[in-house]
Amino acid sequence: RFMNGLNYLKSKYKCVGDVGGIGFALRMELTEDDGYTPNRALCDAMQEEGLKGDLSYNGKKCGLVLNNGGFYKNVITLVPQLYISEEEIDMSIDLMDQLLSRLTK
Repeated sequence: RFMNGLNYLKSKYKCVGDVGGIGFALRMELTEDDGYTPNRALCDAMQEEGLKGDLSYNGKKCGLVLNNGGFYKNVITLVPQLYISEEEIDMSIDLMDQLLSRLTK
């Protein structure tokens, strides 16, 4: 379910390059619009924007703590807890969608 959500974001935004993972260790690469050139600035901006706490989910304000990694520091690494609900997965995809929408206008 989480991978399907990440693939949805990849299909919606040119700046999402490769998505993948093994088990619950997932990753979403952020690139320039060409889909290949690393975009560290966007990754940093997503981290900063997520911490502001002004995203919305089901009418409630919330934030999103993200971790960047990769050689170029342009990869959002996602390692959810073992017991994560479908609603929590949907929430995280929705919040990342809001961040990408906000930062790629």
